[in-house]
Amino acid sequence: MNTARKVNWKPLPDAITEPEVNVKLTWSADERTRLCIERQAKLMGFENATAYLVQALAATIAGNEEDTILADDGRILRGRAGYGPDHLPQNV
Repeated sequence: MNTARKVNWKPLPDAITEPEVNVKLTWSADERTRLCIERQAKLMGFENATAYLVQALAATIAGNEEDTILADDGRILRGRAGYGPDHLPQNV
């Protein structure tokens, strides 16, 4: 069994969650892209394309926040930076 190494980072202490993301969008797209977005929104059960885009953006923002770590020296890093090729925590 591998034991965790001592690391100099911690998860983001107050990461925003998907339900907390509050954005309002105004968007435009070329015809082909607009049709694709509208199609995907309908397939996913959204009331309109804007609601689909807002949810996609909120999911991305929250996912990125969840994967953010803080190094002891104040650096903000992607969580993957905290793991080595052996998938064990490392100092960053």
